[in-house]
Amino acid sequence: MKKIEIIKIGPKSAFKATLYFAIIPLSIMVALGFLVAIIGLAIGKPGLLIAGIPYIIMPVILIFVYGLIGMLSAFIYSKLATKFGGLEVTVVEKDNLIG
Repeated sequence: MKKIEIIKIGPKSAFKATLYFAIIPLSIMVALGFLVAIIGLAIGKPGLLIAGIPYIIMPVILIFVYGLIGMLSAFIYSKLATKFGGLEVTVVEKDNLIG
């Protein structure tokens, strides 16, 4: 067994990781927004169209907000980990990875 200490997380990689985790739920929100807007147009209810528009716009804004929060968290973690110690992870090497 080998212990590894994570002392620094790059803000750019934290942004990408946050983007990877957020893209699926936010794309579902966009799809639902389009569905509600199309249904609102089809049946002639402007209320549904107005309700669908935020579901289309907000995920685009939220992806950047979540990414910036991830970058800020990585920056704060990196500064505190160098001062107080980072996260320790125990890694075991396996000889046969298949099977």
